[in-house]
Amino acid sequence: MNRIVSKILIFITKQNVISNDEEVQNFYKYGIEISISSLLNIFLVVCLGLIIHHVIESIIFISIFILIRSFTGGYHANTYFKCNLLMCVTYILIVSLNIILSNRITLPIVIGLICFNLTVVWILGPVENKNKPIEQFRRTKLKVIGTIISIIINCIGIILIKSYIGTMIIFTCVSISILMLAAIIKEKRGDVYE
Repeated sequence: MNRIVSKILIFITKQNVISNDEEVQNFYKYGIEISISSLLNIFLVVCLGLIIHHVIESIIFISIFILIRSFTGGYHANTYFKCNLLMCVTYILIVSLNIILSNRITLPIVIGLICFNLTVVWILGPVENKNKPIEQFRRTKLKVIGTIISIIINCIGIILIKSYIGTMIIFTCVSISILMLAAIIKEKRGDVYE
């Protein structure tokens, strides 16, 4: 990935889109890396969906994941490879869980999962990345927006609970909460296990 990012940086610098200033270069480098990694995550999850014949679930998963995580934050791997791997593994686990449990899950369990999700989002959100601190006034705004979006998405999930789409929505929201908890645990352990 470093080679691709370097070539893009060189190209846009030669086109006089950005300056040679080190701070500017680092800013754009980080932005390009994040963009490529995010696009790769989307591509990989959709490809996995195609391979296992669960494209709709892959679109639901990635859409909800990106939307909610942009307000709540969560676990961040220390390399882009680990990030992409974690996204793929999480998707496979959620789809597998959905296949196994979508017709067996009861309303009390669904309500419990939703309560777990909303509690984690409200109490822990937004989970801060040490490389990207959040100012206090923005933190409150992100917490409220993240909670509202989570409520809306969970309500859609509960309305559609009799279908595999509803359970996919609920399980995806729960996976986001689990990754938020994982980020807090990782922070408390000081990246020792990363």
